[in-house]
Amino acid sequence: MDRVLHGDAFFRKDELFSIVRYAEAERNCRLYHSHDFLEICYVHAGSGFHQVGDTEYRTGRGDVYIINDGTKHSFYRGETDEELITYNLLFKPGFLDDRLLPFDDFSSLSFSFLFEGIWEQDSLPEGVRLSIRNRHEMDTLLGDMMQEYHQALPGHQAILRSHLIRLIVLLMRTLHQQGEGDPVRQRSVAMVEAAIRHLQANYAQTIDIAELARKSFFSKNYFARLFKETTGITVYQYGQQVRIEEACRLIRETDKALGEIALEVGYADYKTFFSAFRKLKGASPQVYRDEL
Repeated sequence: MDRVLHGDAFFRKDELFSIVRYAEAERNCRLYHSHDFLEICYVHAGSGFHQVGDTEYRTGRGDVYIINDGTKHSFYRGETDEELITYNLLFKPGFLDDRLLPFDDFSSLSFSFLFEGIWEQDSLPEGVRLSIRNRHEMDTLLGDMMQEYHQALPGHQAILRSHLIRLIVLLMRTLHQQGEGDPVRQRSVAMVEAAIRHLQANYAQTIDIAELARKSFFSKNYFARLFKETTGITVYQYGQQVRIEEACRLIRETDKALGEIALEVGYADYKTFFSAFRKLKGASPQVYRDEL
């Protein structure tokens, strides 16, 4: 099915930005479409396919796609893919800079003083693969944007604008860094990625660094150091982040009691869950739920 999506259906009154988290369907239920706004699509979890025009790409966690006005595309899960979760940032160039209101192409952002000195390319590739460290930053950034957008407190557009600028700068930096690295480093990164997939799939289990190191064929100390160098945080901190993000999803999408959610994501007692949640989210689980 081929449709044209219009910003009016997604943007709130007097706004030029929206953010949507979406569980993509299988191929026969996909929505092949174009739109009259810009879109940055981030694959948050799972794997599947992304079709742009007549070309299909295999896609997975950490992939980012920049979709211009009028470009036909769709995401979908393959027959063996369990899930494909994407975050979709929909906006007009004028959301970032009033001087760009007449434009409808992503490259027009290079005209803005906001990106002076970092926009060195005439055009951007359609896809970018984020490093593990940058995926962590992207996950945090998108979580903050989702919360800010849905709370819609006074000044939320200014905060969303600053977050979107930061996100685009992150993409620019990634482009500058691509192509760098040696085979040994790439193997080490692959081992860390495997450990991350394990943590994401088994977040409710006890975090066993020694077991993760054994599976990666590294010593415990070397693996712990490599993980932090690659992601910017420790194994334990990453595991806590995965648990709290899952807790946030359950709070948003279910009516389960907070104590039940704490147990489901791997905390043996509510006090520990409460402390970890407030440390990462800046608010208690109950306040987070009340502000939705």
